[in-house]
Amino acid sequence: MGGRSQSRSPSRKPKGSRSRSRSGDGKPSRSRSGSRSASPADQKNKRPDDYGVETMKITDDDAAFILGKGGKTKEKIAKVACAEIELFERDLVLEFRGSKMQRRRAKKYCEGVMAQRTGPVSITEEYNDDDLTMLQVQQEAVGFVTGRAGNFLRSIEEQWTTLMFFCELDKVNNNNDVFIR
Repeated sequence: MGGRSQSRSPSRKPKGSRSRSRSGDGKPSRSRSGSRSASPADQKNKRPDDYGVETMKITDDDAAFILGKGGKTKEKIAKVACAEIELFERDLVLEFRGSKMQRRRAKKYCEGVMAQRTGPVSITEEYNDDDLTMLQVQQEAVGFVTGRAGNFLRSIEEQWTTLMFFCELDKVNNNNDVFIR
């Protein structure tokens, strides 16, 4: 077979050779457009006009529950709320940073997660910030929706960047059905 005789070392190009296009005088061209749009990183780091910080005192047990394994629960809540959440474990304080609505949602979601620790989450009308979808789940389907060790529920949360709770409603439910938020 006719093999190549040339070396495949990294220094194949002659010294001083560059891939950047050059102007006729041998210097690299440096033209830029007159206007420059913000990069996605700049847009992401731009703070809203109503940016602020709020704190909430929590218990030691709640801190462990909010943090979750490896900090994943706190990260998930922050991602869903589009807010920054910091847990100061020593002081047992949660700090929420973002717009007024981002902070409100982050706090509300943390309260929902903490409520799960002690029982079903109770949802009231003031919880609805146009971020709430209620699904009625028949009692015999709860195990399917949850999945083994909650894995199915968590996979839906991950895929759709949402939080899901089994909850009770203010209204009386005679069918013993459960609702997912």
